[in-house]
Amino acid sequence: MQQRERALVTGGAGMLGLELVAQLLGRSVTVRVLDLEEVDRPNVESLVGDVRNPEDVDAACEGVDIVYHAAAAVWNPVLPRAIYDEVNVEGTRLLIEACRRRSVRRMVFTSSMDVVVDGRRPIVDGDESLPYPSSPPKDPYSRSKIRAEQLVLEANDSELATCVLRPTGMYGPHDKYHLPNLIAAASSNFNVRLGDGSARFSHVYSGNVAHAHILAAENLFPGSPLAGQCYFVTDHKPDLNLFDFMGPFLESLGYTPPRRSIPYAIAYLLAMLSELFSPKAPFNRFSVIQTCIDHTFVSERARRDFGYEPIFSTDEAFRRTIRWAKEYYRADTSDADLDRSAEVEEFP
Repeated sequence: MQQRERALVTGGAGMLGLELVAQLLGRSVTVRVLDLEEVDRPNVESLVGDVRNPEDVDAACEGVDIVYHAAAAVWNPVLPRAIYDEVNVEGTRLLIEACRRRSVRRMVFTSSMDVVVDGRRPIVDGDESLPYPSSPPKDPYSRSKIRAEQLVLEANDSELATCVLRPTGMYGPHDKYHLPNLIAAASSNFNVRLGDGSARFSHVYSGNVAHAHILAAENLFPGSPLAGQCYFVTDHKPDLNLFDFMGPFLESLGYTPPRRSIPYAIAYLLAMLSELFSPKAPFNRFSVIQTCIDHTFVSERARRDFGYEPIFSTDEAFRRTIRWAKEYYRADTSDADLDRSAEVEEFP
C-alpha cells in the first residue's frame, strides 16, 4: 500500500495557508502546519512555532515529503522594518537548511508580484521575463521577498527541487490585511478613489492560488521544467480598477464605496506628506502607485508548465469571501445583510 504524501505548510493559519490545508486534506495528504497560532482542524498536526527558530523549523521538516513555504511577514507599516528580513529572508534560509538536513526533496515557495514592481513604470500583462528592479525597493517587504525568492531559486539542485509562485493581489476568506484597510478607508473621512479609474490591477482568489501550489508540487522534481523557476498566478480576466473590483465587496458589507476621486499627482503628494507626518499609516506612495498605475499580469507559463487554470469562478470567489467577511465583521453588518448570505455555500 502506497504511503500517503506528507506535507508541511508554513503559515498554515493565514489566508493562503488555510486554503492550502483544506485542499491538501481533500486529496488525502497528511498535513502538518507550522505557524505562530494553532490550526484547530481535524486531521491536521499543528505545530505552534516560529520560522525564525531553528529548532521549530527543524522539527517541522522531520518526516515530510514536500514543504509549502507560505509563512511571511506581510506588509504592515506598524511592523518594525527588521521583521521582514528576520522572517522572510532568514526564516526562508533556515527552512532550506532544514529541508536538506531532513532530506525533504521539494519546496514550493510563495512569493509576490511585488518583486518586479519598481514603483515607476506601469506593468501590463507582465510575465516572468520581467526583471527585479534595478535598485533595491525602498519598502522592506518587497526587498525581503526578492532576497527570499533568490535564496529559494539558488537552492534548487539534484537533492532539493524548488520553485516559486508569485500570486498577484490576493483576496479571499481570512484576509486580515487588505479588506480591513479598505473598510477602514470606507469608514473614514478619506473615502475617495485614487486616480482617474483607468489603471487596472490583477487580483487572484486564495483558493486558486492554493490550487496552483498543489499543481506545482505535483509536477516538481529534480530536473523538471518547474525546478528553479518562478511563476505568476492570476485569476480570470478582465482585470479591473482596484476600486471597481472592491466596490461590490464594500457594498455587500454595508459600506459605501468611494465616489469622489483625486488625481494621481495629488494622491502621490498626499502620500508623501503621510509618510512624513504619519509613517506608520497604510496610505503611502507605494499604495498610491499600485492603485493609479497599471499592474496586470498573466499566468501563461504556469498553464504551460503545470496546467494551472483557476478552479473558482469570480462569482464563487466573491460569495465565499463575503460569507466569511460577514461572519468576521458580524458586529458591523446588519441583520438583513446576514440574512442574504444564508444561501451562500460554506467557505473551506
